[in-house]
Amino acid sequence: MSKRAVVLAEGLLGTIIGKTANILVMYNRRLFEVVAIIDSTHAGSDAGEVLGLGRLSIPVVSTIEEAIEFEPEALIVGVATIGGVLPERCRAIIREAIKHGLEIWSGLHYFLSEDPEFSELASRYNVRIVDVRKPPKDKLRIWSGDVLKTRCGRVLVAGTDCAVGKNVAVLELSAQLMRRGYKAGIVATGQTMILAGAHAGMVIDAIPSDFCPGIVERLILDLDREGYNPVMVEGQASLLHPAYGQVSLAILYGCMPDAVVLAHDPWRKNRGGMRIPMDSIEREIEAIEFLARTAKVIAIAVMGYGRKRDEVIEMCDRLEKDLGLPVADPRIDPGKLAEAVIRRLHELGKI
Repeated sequence: MSKRAVVLAEGLLGTIIGKTANILVMYNRRLFEVVAIIDSTHAGSDAGEVLGLGRLSIPVVSTIEEAIEFEPEALIVGVATIGGVLPERCRAIIREAIKHGLEIWSGLHYFLSEDPEFSELASRYNVRIVDVRKPPKDKLRIWSGDVLKTRCGRVLVAGTDCAVGKNVAVLELSAQLMRRGYKAGIVATGQTMILAGAHAGMVIDAIPSDFCPGIVERLILDLDREGYNPVMVEGQASLLHPAYGQVSLAILYGCMPDAVVLAHDPWRKNRGGMRIPMDSIEREIEAIEFLARTAKVIAIAVMGYGRKRDEVIEMCDRLEKDLGLPVADPRIDPGKLAEAVIRRLHELGKI
């Protein structure tokens, strides 16, 4: 049963930095039932309308006191701040949430459970603080190669950059596969997908580098033993990203995918938050298939968020002609992506 939660997204709902909050609104009632969003800049609105999705009956409020009226059991920190530093307004909201007895769930690099003020308050009010990014040291392992022996098909949703719709592609694709009768499992490698209710996961960028591929491998093996097939693995950033490519590579090596769906923003000129030009999608495909001998890029998931439907469909048609691969926005045509996955895994005798 999902836990009733309010999401702290102060000033960032609907932005890339607020992607955790956005995903929890878009895919509500998985691990959590989101009952309200705290963002004073959109107070009085419906969260669905802020995201351009129409009314979803998730009110946006200004204060924790207003949010308490909706009887939440937990507060989720739904923003990613630089260096994990929380503005004082956010700290004040977390303090009040603890005093109201709400569990605190955070995916920040900065661990709230180790913050002296928050840990003292949590102890006083008997409140649990869950730092999703904190790695369990007893589960660290080196990659063994056992992942190559799985019965399940291994599907990686990789990307050409940060924030290009990998989470949306994973969730839409897995839902489409389940509607077709497959027991699709999701391996999360980031805090957002864990909070969105993945079947297994750890935040890979918080794991010591030697163990990152081994952790991804273990998570896949766990779901394989439980009968999930295919197993969808959430990628991070992109292989060719100078700042974050090491995490992408660890995930690629960890899962040695049978099939790769590549998430892509074809309108993006520079890497997110940087003045570095984007590499071509062809180079990204070449790098993926060169570095993982099992990998084959079989489809492209276009991020069309914020763009007109006709514009997105036209771009998908153009890319499909240029690349010779199925291309779709997973919110518009997830079936095309699912069919590409099924076709590839059927060829390999995995499903």
